[in-house]
This record gives sequence, C-alpha cells and structure tokens, in this order.
Amino acid sequence: MVVGKVSDESTTVYGEALQFDPDFTGPLKNRSCTDILCLLLFLVFLIGWGVVAGFAVVNGDPQRLLYPTDSMGRVCGKEEFLNKSFLLFFDLTRCATPKVIATGCPTPQVCVEECPKSNWFYNPTLSDEEIKPDLICQEGTTLSDNVKDLITSGKCAYYYVKSKPFGRRCIPSNIADQAESIISSIKNTFTHSKYNSFEILEVLTKAMKNVIRLAKFQQVAEGVFQDIKTSWGILLAGFGISMLMSFFWIVLLRFISAVMIWFSLIAFVGLSGFGAYYTLNKYLTLRNSVDNSTMSKAEFEFQMEISKYAELETTWLILFIITVTILVVCLLVLIFLRKRINIAIALIGQASKAVGDIMSTLFFPVIPYVLQLVFLAFFCVVAVLLASAGKAEYRVMCAEDGCGCSHIKENETCSFSDYNETDCPGASCQFYAYTVDSNIPRLHIYNVFALFWSMFFVSAFGEMVLAGTFASWYWAFNKSKDVPTFAVTGSLGRTLRYHIGTLAFGSLIIAIVRMIRVILEYIDHKVREKTDSKIVRCIMCCCRCCLWCLERFLKFINRNAYVYCAIYGKNFCVSAKNSFSLIMRNIARVVVLDKVTDFLLFIGKMVVVGSIGVASFFIFSGEVKAVQEHLPEMNYYLTPVIIITIGTFFIATAFFSVYGMAVDTLFLCFLEDCERNDGSPEKPYFMSKDLMKILDKKNKFKEE
Repeated sequence: MVVGKVSDESTTVYGEALQFDPDFTGPLKNRSCTDILCLLLFLVFLIGWGVVAGFAVVNGDPQRLLYPTDSMGRVCGKEEFLNKSFLLFFDLTRCATPKVIATGCPTPQVCVEECPKSNWFYNPTLSDEEIKPDLICQEGTTLSDNVKDLITSGKCAYYYVKSKPFGRRCIPSNIADQAESIISSIKNTFTHSKYNSFEILEVLTKAMKNVIRLAKFQQVAEGVFQDIKTSWGILLAGFGISMLMSFFWIVLLRFISAVMIWFSLIAFVGLSGFGAYYTLNKYLTLRNSVDNSTMSKAEFEFQMEISKYAELETTWLILFIITVTILVVCLLVLIFLRKRINIAIALIGQASKAVGDIMSTLFFPVIPYVLQLVFLAFFCVVAVLLASAGKAEYRVMCAEDGCGCSHIKENETCSFSDYNETDCPGASCQFYAYTVDSNIPRLHIYNVFALFWSMFFVSAFGEMVLAGTFASWYWAFNKSKDVPTFAVTGSLGRTLRYHIGTLAFGSLIIAIVRMIRVILEYIDHKVREKTDSKIVRCIMCCCRCCLWCLERFLKFINRNAYVYCAIYGKNFCVSAKNSFSLIMRNIARVVVLDKVTDFLLFIGKMVVVGSIGVASFFIFSGEVKAVQEHLPEMNYYLTPVIIITIGTFFIATAFFSVYGMAVDTLFLCFLEDCERNDGSPEKPYFMSKDLMKILDKKNKFKEE
C-alpha cells in the first residue's frame, strides 16, 4: 500500500521531483551565510531595544509603582513619610473599581502608619471631642472646633472600614461578612448629614457593594497566595513527578512505540469516558441536592470563592458537555483514520530511534527556554521602568455636590503650589498620576514587538538546531555507525555560524502578524466600549479568526523552511519555496500521515497531563483518604490542582516538542527519500526497514 502517490500533474504544478544525487548524505557541510540583511536588521533592532532600556533606566523610577502617593504627590514610606507606608482612601465609594489599588482615584488620599483596624462612620449626634480621636485627616490639618466643616471640606474622612494592606494600599478586608451592618451604617451616616438624598444614598450603597465585591476578589487572591505558600513543597513534588513521567514516557516510546501509542489512545478514550461519567454523576447529585438549589443569587454574589464553583451544578454540566465532545471527536478520528495509524506509528518509531540514538536532544530545549526567560525578564523590567517614567500631574477634584465654582471644572490640570482652594471650597488640587512623554507609548509598542520577535527567534533557533540534528541521523545509511558523534553540537555550530539571519527573517514575519493581532484586539476592546453592534463585532471576530489562521499557516511554512535550511543551507525564501513545493507534491501524505502523527503525539501528551491532573484532583479534594492527613490545610483545594496541571502541560510540551520536531524533520526527509531514490543498488532508500515495509517499499539489493 502506497500512501499519497505523487502524480505527474502535481509534479508539473509544484516543480520537478528531486533527482538522485550520489554525493548527498545529509546536511551539507559547504554552505554560506544566509539572509545577512535580516541579521543586520535584527542586530540594529536589538541595539534599539537596548537604547529603549537605557531611556527607561534613566527616566523610570520603579518606586513610584511600588510605593503609593498621597494627594499632594508625596511618596508614602519615603523621606518625611518614612513611618507612614500605607495609603488610605477617604471615600472608597468613589473608587469602587480596580483603580482602588492605583493612583488617580478622585478622593483625598493620605499616608498612614497602619490601616484602620475597625469600622468608623461619622455620627453628627456625637460631640466634636468624642469624634476627634477617631478622625483621619490630611497632613497639616489643624483640628478645629467645628468637625463637620473639616469633614465636608474633605480635610478629614467621614468614614473608613476595617482594612488590610494590599500593594501598600488599605483595602477592605472580610467586608463581605459584615456587608449588612456596613451598608446600614452608611445609610444612618448619610441620613444624619448633608448626604440625605435618596438618589445619592442608592448610588453610594451600590458603590459600596462594588467595593465589597472587589474586596472579595482580593480575599480570594490572598487565599490562593497562602495556598501556594503552604503547599510549595507539594507543588515542586508534583512538577518532579510530571517530569519523571514525561521522561519515562519518552523512554518507553524509544523501545515500544507501537504499544505506547495504542496505550495512549486507549487511555485517552478511557480518561474522557471516565470524565464524562464523573461529571454527569456530580451534576445529577448536585441537581438533586437541596443545599445547592436553595442558594440565592445574593449569596452567590458574596461567595465568589474558587471552591464554590465546584458546588454548582452548572459547572459540572459544562464540564460534562466538554468531556463528551472530546470523547466523541476522538472516537470519530480513530474510526476514520484507523488505517493510517500504523503508518504514523512507524514514523513515530523512527523519531523514537533518532531520539534514543541522540539522547542529548532531550536536554537541548533547556537552552532556548532559558533564553526565552531572559528575554521575557528583560521585557518586564523595561515595561516597569517605562510605566514609572514621567512627571507628577495634579488635577482638580470636586466634592460629590460639585466644585461650587463655575470657572473651575473637575479633572482639569492644576498647579498644586499655586492653587488656592479657599476661593472654591468644594474643589481641591490633588495628585492624579505621573504623566508620560508622548513618545513613551511608542516605546511601549517597541518593547512589545521586541518581545515577540526575540521569543519567536529563540523558538526558531531551537527548531533549526533540532532539525539539523535529526536530518543528520536520517541521512546516515548505517545508523549504528554513520551518525555523527556530536550531532547536536554540529547542528548548533552550523546554525550560529550561517543561519542567524534566516531565523531573524522567519521570526520577523510571525512577530509582525502577532503584533497586528494584538493591535486588532486593542481596537476590538475599544469598539466594544463604544458600540454594541453585532455586525461590527462579527466583522472583528472574523478578522481575528483570519489572522489566527494566517499565523498558524506561517508557522507551518517557517518550520519546514527551517528544516530545509538546516539540510541545504539555503536562505529563507528558497527554503520556504522548496519545502512547500515538496509538501504540495506529496499533499496526500501530509494530510494522512504527518497530521495523524501530530495528533497521536498530542494524545500522548494529554494522557500525561490528564493523568497527573486527575490524580491531583482526587488527592487534594479528599477522595484519597490515605494521604488526606499528610496534606496541609488550604483555603481552596483546586489551587494546587490547577497549578500542577498547568505546570505538567508545559513540562510535557517541553519533552514532546523534541518528538514533534523529530517527526516533522524525518517526515520531510522521508518525502525527499521517496523522490530521490527507488531502492535500487544505485539509489537505495535511507528509511528504516519498518517504514519501508509499511509503505510497501524495499531496497532491492538487500533481497539478493
């Protein structure tokens, strides 16, 4: 059985088939530098990135982000406020958004030694002497006999709630547990003061609920952080087990690839089926539960905890639908492609032998991953420094009933030193934020694009080195003797010496497409804020989908171009053209063989991830009684489950990516082998006996 035989028509349209070359024995030694202009452009771009970083270092001050600033622009915890490290917002209802953890909230802000440890609301029925000890006022305020004037003029806070420091800002803590009493106190406070309008009261009550919701999310974040801190040893152990399982899986693929692939398929179907059964059972159990059905919407609003989602029947219904869909899709793929699986297994077996003969390929991905971490860290440092670069800006902040002056408008810029608020008692000049130079947004864009280009460049570097390594293995006729001793080192040297420009060219194309996608996402976000038109949203969605498909297609072209360049040493355009023509001349094989192989490797990776994820879920949810006593007490048992599962996915991806590159390289070499050779003594095949047997090919001279 021959899969996807090349037709004369495809040979004419996509170029002539490769001819036999008696001197060709793998990656060429004699080659020259490729895409030098792109290399120079990349170097100039990196120098420009360094210039941007230098500008950020000179003008940026990370302390502006780490330390909060009061209404006068003074940094809490620095200089004269060395003992006052925390920022307190006078009226949280005016910043009941994520702005509460940043500057720019339109309410007076003061530096305090510690956050309030109790709730306090202004009560005009008390005497001034009774109120003064509880007042929190702006720096330099003299407590007069008329406390009401100080409060109404914004010099002192008219209420505050029990808070905890979060990012050096005082944010309400455990406020959901006392929501009823707080809102009731607000109503009483506003009823006995000038805030007696029902409309204002309704708005303030709603705003306070927003603060409560924000505080609840903060509580969840703190709980997750505590869980990570408590179970870090278990998390590391889980990552270690994931690494060992992935490595063990790869080693077994080397010796019993067919058994492991079929085991992966059966295990994946089994895990999907068990997941469907378990989620359906949980859904039916919770559906018949009285406790779940009586949970009101209001209760759920104040119980936004991670573990609460596991108690909702809707959660398990969604999971049931997902698992059933995965199960059905997997079964359909196996049914329709069952005849091609044996061929794909043979190709994976070839990759297994290549990886087994060159075990250093399993450890090489550490190099590009470390480089990517370096570039990512550099990007983060530059981004933080650029975000903290700028000058202090002051704006007019008005009381809730207005500024009281027609010539002063809220949010106008003002000079703090020249502003005279006595002319307009309802207004004040307060620190708003650090303004940035008009060029800094452009520098942010440059920094983001540099991240994309550098990350894709490093990824391409790893792919080309592995491609050259596995190509050296395939084109060795006697694979027990002719494989180069230092195949990885040789491929690494060729890539660094000759083809950095090609990597820069290919990664630049992907970086441009990714940047366009990011810009489109930003435009889509802005459009959603201004219009709810379904037609516009549909158009934007189509554009995003098309760009995603374009990026995936270009990555496919680039990957094969890197393989071709690693073998023949041609520039990017020639390599992309020749590899694409080779693929199109054998498009049937690509569809039924290469993609099936990718699917089988994906199934193997997901079995590893799924096994670790399911095991961690049963362990931390308390289903396994034997280990329950040895686990630390946690706020949310799903925290370690999610972290271990995500970590396992990246660990398994690191191991299986080597196999993926091996399969793609060997597949391209296999296509060339079929075009160059015919199995005669003069043109012997380089593929293994197993692959020749499945493809109904053989070296004729070996049978003689």
